Amino acid sequence: MRVLLIMTAREIGGAENYVLHLVRALHSRVQFTVVLADHPKIRPLAAQLEQAARVWALPFDKPLQLPRIVALLRRLARAHDVVHINSNHPGSRLGIATALALRGQPTPIVCVEHRVSPISDIVVPSLLRPILPYLFRYSRRHVAKLVAVSQQNAQVLKALYGIPTEKIAVIHNGVPLSSASDQELARMRSEVRAELGVSSAERLILTVARLSPNKGVEFLIRAMPSVLAARPDTYLAIAGAGEEREHLEQVANALALRNHVHFLGFRSDIPALLAASDLFVLPSLEEGLPLALLEAMSSGVVPICTAVGGIPEVVQDGISGLLVPPSSSQALAEAILRALSMDEAAHNQMRCAVRERARLFSAEGMADRTLELYRALGATRYDQRGLE
Repeated sequence: MRVLLIMTAREIGGAENYVLHLVRALHSRVQFTVVLADHPKIRPLAAQLEQAARVWALPFDKPLQLPRIVALLRRLARAHDVVHINSNHPGSRLGIATALALRGQPTPIVCVEHRVSPISDIVVPSLLRPILPYLFRYSRRHVAKLVAVSQQNAQVLKALYGIPTEKIAVIHNGVPLSSASDQELARMRSEVRAELGVSSAERLILTVARLSPNKGVEFLIRAMPSVLAARPDTYLAIAGAGEEREHLEQVANALALRNHVHFLGFRSDIPALLAASDLFVLPSLEEGLPLALLEAMSSGVVPICTAVGGIPEVVQDGISGLLVPPSSSQALAEAILRALSMDEAAHNQMRCAVRERARLFSAEGMADRTLELYRALGATRYDQRGLE
């Protein structure tokens, strides 16, 4: 089976790592052609994808090149059995434009919608904001299936964007399950803690997120003074890059947290950071189904998350992690202190529950369900068009 997979982002985040997990899991069964932006921030991912797929990097940000790009995409689409558009959110102008550009060609299209939220929650030009919901809905009229990564996202697609139920399939995100040995985990834990200056007896909290407003990292930073008042042996590591970094550093400095909050920037060694951590905190204001959370759970790190998007479909409050309302530093602080106060037996019991829960959200399971959808759409194309 031949699949044309078009990515709409210009930097690496969870939706882009989803593509990497999917291509790696299916590369022996699917011939992928991946089209992405020719942009410095996404080139490391392109290099990884080239090991399992054919990759085209196109200058989407050059308007004079767009007619040539549209012609190329339509030609590539006709040479494949299915087109997969990987869309970050309904306000993605490139996601809307790509779907519209492929109207009328015979290959069925599936759009995977990673974060479905109101346009008011998405950073877009103010002049476009009123019309984007209509453009999104119109651009998906000829799409065979929209994939929501959570039940909650499916509900929003129906309620806010008028997508018919029969056009939506729910396929939860998945990540490769951790296979590191105890010796390797111990080595990574020791090395990362030495890098950060955190001793084996001290507590380390980790968050992994793009530093943008919707990730709510400021609420976590503002929770730290309350945490430190009760547990001064606690440190916070923030892995991720983004437009909010300077502001977040200013907030941390204003709260006198310079020695307890580490801004790590973009990191490619997330498994090592997780091995070094005692808790994983995700303070998002809205989400689809975050891969960072699934990676933390696969590693057995107890998560504390806001109850937004598809997160409550993964984390069972009090069993496989703790859930708190969004936009509340107080709730985050209370949950962190509750987790840090668990005795060893209770903590180990929750870690075991976290790992068991993570098995339900594996990359292999996600890939198998996606392949079933590809095959169903490809068969429809064959029946209707008589094409291979």
